[in-house]
Amino acid sequence: MRTDFAAYENTGLSREYLEILEAEQAEINPDSVNPTRPMDADRSRNSMCSSEAGRKLVSDWEQMGGFRVHLGNVQRDVGEMVRAAGGNREQRIFLENFSRSVPMGAEIALIDEIAAGRGLYVAPASSAEIKLFASTPAGRTLMEEWGSVAAERVAMLRSRAARMTANMSEDESADFWTWFDNLEPGPVAAIFRKLAG
Repeated sequence: MRTDFAAYENTGLSREYLEILEAEQAEINPDSVNPTRPMDADRSRNSMCSSEAGRKLVSDWEQMGGFRVHLGNVQRDVGEMVRAAGGNREQRIFLENFSRSVPMGAEIALIDEIAAGRGLYVAPASSAEIKLFASTPAGRTLMEEWGSVAAERVAMLRSRAARMTANMSEDESADFWTWFDNLEPGPVAAIFRKLAG
C-alpha cells in the first residue's frame, strides 16, 4: 500500500484490507457496517460452489454472459429488497435470519429466480387468486399500487413462486416458505414488487 499503490489496488489487496477494517468495525458495532454491501465475486462463487445446484448455476451464468454480470444484477436486486427491512440493524437481522433459516438449495433457487427476470407472458390471475393475495397486509398495499395491472402481477408472482419451489427439495421448500411467511409486510411487499416487475 505504501510502496506501490497501483499494485495494491490491482492485486485486490485494497479490497482485502477494506474487508479487514469492516470486520473490525463490525465487531465493535455491527450496526455501523452496511449489511447490503455486495460480497466479492470470488467469495460469492466459492460460496455458491459449495453445493451441486450452486455449481450448476455458476456454470449457467458463465455461459449466459458471465458470472460477474449476473451476480451484480442479483446483488443489486437483493440489496433493494433487504433495504426495505429498515436501517442497518434491521437489515443485518433480516440477513442473519435468512442465513439461519433458509437452506443453501432454497437460496440457490431464489437467486436463480431473481436472475431470470420476469420471463414469459402469464395469463392474468383469477378473481379468487387476487382475493387471496389481497387478504395479506403486503397484498393489500400492492393491490392499491398496481391498480389495473394487478391481475398480471399476481399471476407473475404465482408463476415465479411455483418455478422456484419446483427447483427445491420438499424440505428446502418447507423451510423457505416458513421463513417467508414470518416476514414483516414491508420486506414482503419489496420482494413482491421486485419479482413482479
